[in-house]
Amino acid sequence: MTAAPSPRPEPARHVLKPRPPVRAFVIAAVLVLLGALLLAAVSGAVWTALAVVLLLAGLALAGMAGWSMHTMRTFVDLDAEGYRIVGPGVDKAGSWGDVTKVTTSAHGSHLTLYHGQVGRTHILCPGGGDDPEMKALVADVAAHLDADRGYGETINVPLINPHEPQDPDVVSHG
Repeated sequence: MTAAPSPRPEPARHVLKPRPPVRAFVIAAVLVLLGALLLAAVSGAVWTALAVVLLLAGLALAGMAGWSMHTMRTFVDLDAEGYRIVGPGVDKAGSWGDVTKVTTSAHGSHLTLYHGQVGRTHILCPGGGDDPEMKALVADVAAHLDADRGYGETINVPLINPHEPQDPDVVSHG
């Protein structure tokens, strides 16, 4: 009986990104537009100050929305040994041998790795369950676990049909 080597999945990095904050960008654009129109249309210290405040508030909101998209990303690195998750407020690593169960939420945006009866590692996709990167992550986790457990191995076993005559040197009937 020989076992073919299990195909090992390639190491992978998945970057889970939040959805763009469209509402914040729209409000920022409106503030900048109002500030620019007000600055061009009026004269007077109070109106000019209000226009500048609107312009600066719109620019600040757009900057914070862009910054939040960048900093709210979660990086999930998978390799033959295990996983590492780095994101806002988390830096956690574990090995595939410690994972006893994996579940996903009904909507697909929450992946849970179980470590025995108590330990849990949660991976939340800020882009939602329809995010193609989250779907790829779930498939890669399954592939890495299968490879770690040896589920993908092929074992060559000679089959013996009891209805066919056998070589008496190989099988004894008696």
